[in-house]
Amino acid sequence: MIGAMSAKHALLGLLLDRPAYPYQLSTRLAQRLGPTWRVNSGQLYQTVKALERDGLIERVQDASPEQQERHVFSITDAGVLEFERFFAQGSEAVRLSRRPLLLKITFAGPQQLQETLAKLDAYEAHCAELLAQTARLREELPIEGPLVRADQLLLRLNLSADVFQLEGELRWARHAREMLSWLSSRQAVWPSARERSEPEAPGTGRERAQGTGRERPESQAQGTGRERASARRELFSRIAGSE
Repeated sequence: MIGAMSAKHALLGLLLDRPAYPYQLSTRLAQRLGPTWRVNSGQLYQTVKALERDGLIERVQDASPEQQERHVFSITDAGVLEFERFFAQGSEAVRLSRRPLLLKITFAGPQQLQETLAKLDAYEAHCAELLAQTARLREELPIEGPLVRADQLLLRLNLSADVFQLEGELRWARHAREMLSWLSSRQAVWPSARERSEPEAPGTGRERAQGTGRERPESQAQGTGRERASARRELFSRIAGSE
């Protein structure tokens, strides 16, 4: 789904050409900018309502009798100024994607590694399918003829941007699958493999060992490990203090 600010200025750009009612705006977004710019009816009407509230568009009377009951909108002078302000803004900064899938991969841990690989395979398949669809749409647009159609050429440019992005996503997905497959075949230290401090049941563990006057070997090992860790910390502190 496109962002609210992007949808706002995209609709203003369409209304610069001619008035339209909301359904026409939704259709023309995809026709002019590509399927990535499709908006659902809820987002569309919320954006139109906000534009009307801010005085950037206004309702006008449609001359055609069959459209009398539709709410046709036209851009206002304030709307034109807003689009010109948007156009005059400085160059866009590059924004890197925050992939939810990468978040899952990072924090899944070793127990869910195989499940993560399955999610990655599904993501890769979806990228490949969407790439094929978008590339096909782009190639269906004619670029030669007696008269060049600017709208078709610019739509092809928008679809090219989607194709290049999907190619990058597909390449990343394949690289990620290779990395995770390699990781699954190695012994690795995982940050999530931390020591859990869970209360022991009464009469078990150290309490029971103390009650009998002797500790279990596991408890002795844990105590020795903590003593060694404490000694190491003390040693490192002394070294750091002497430097």
